[in-house]
Amino acid sequence: MLFALASWGILRLLCAIPTKRFTLRLVALSQGRSSGLVLVQVTALSIALMALLLVLLMRADFLSAWQGSVPSDAPNRFMINIQEEKKQSLAKSLRGAGISTPQFYPMVRGRLVEVNGSAVTPNHYSEEKNAKRFIDRDFNLSYTDQLPSDNQILSGKWIEGDAPQISMETGIAKTLKLKMGDELTFEVAGEQITAPITSLRKLDWGSMRVNFFVIMPAAQLQALPQSWITSYYQPPVQDSLDYRLSQAYPNLTIVDVSTSLWQIQEVLNKRSSVLCLLLVFTVIAAVLVLLSAIAATQDGRFKNAALLKALGASKRTLGIIANTELVVIGLLAGILAGLGSGVAALALGRYVLEIEFHAFGQALLMGAAFGVLACLASGYRFQKRSEDNGD
Repeated sequence: MLFALASWGILRLLCAIPTKRFTLRLVALSQGRSSGLVLVQVTALSIALMALLLVLLMRADFLSAWQGSVPSDAPNRFMINIQEEKKQSLAKSLRGAGISTPQFYPMVRGRLVEVNGSAVTPNHYSEEKNAKRFIDRDFNLSYTDQLPSDNQILSGKWIEGDAPQISMETGIAKTLKLKMGDELTFEVAGEQITAPITSLRKLDWGSMRVNFFVIMPAAQLQALPQSWITSYYQPPVQDSLDYRLSQAYPNLTIVDVSTSLWQIQEVLNKRSSVLCLLLVFTVIAAVLVLLSAIAATQDGRFKNAALLKALGASKRTLGIIANTELVVIGLLAGILAGLGSGVAALALGRYVLEIEFHAFGQALLMGAAFGVLACLASGYRFQKRSEDNGD
């Protein structure tokens, strides 16, 4: 509806603009007489081009933003199940291999069993799969006095003193429908730990560093069974280091996330390529609509061509008139598609994907180019027939 209204308004404006150029005046009058079919042509092509441009632009911006959010030296290894007595020797082994000294974080496994004194089970979230999955497994709890560098407090205050308190990641709080002040009870090795939520944090997952959904004061968790976790960057030339560390420390679990990141990128590339292929068929369908609309007005075009030929118009003039009509339709459809895709990409980037969109001008240029090319290609056959009819 927006495309149709915008097309109608622009066509009316073109017809109202005075011009001494015979070709432009004739095209404006022709478009005005068959405005209904022109609106069908412009709207169909605009929708198809908008879909194609949106995927092309978001694919490029999303992939570049995703790749740019992960630093080149971001940790690509996570090491878990580290025992207290092995931390120093493990740090020495990593330094000996040329790896910077990693930071170790305590990790306590606990299951959420109560919220505000009421028992919580997966059945309470039967319609929400993510929430059910979190309740159905153990949380990785941690403790620290310092706010992690990649964390940002959105509400409440960071942990102070040894009083029972919880700093929770805002995403999981939203998933589990938790809020500030709610009292959570975790069961750790048969012992229950209860504390209120005193702050909500936003995490920078793109940093690839160790992050925790739940952080408590050391006084609450330090005496409980725990292990340690760390992350570090390992250059590709040291792939054998994983094997050597596993042999030296059999209890360790080393997770290579570089392969996972590469696989994610490959999946995104393939899925976006398939989607682009499907949208090409959408554009083809729009071109077929365009061909049908052009064919529906072709009798009138033949008569106009014959009349103009009788008045002395040359083949070149007839060709210019036909091409100008197609360019007007293509430009109008392309500009509307560029505007639509740019606004949609801006909204999706800001409110859904949380990335900045910087290709508004590119959207307009690509839309105009694709629109003109599609119209010229679809109208070529009819243009030749109009010229022949003029003969």
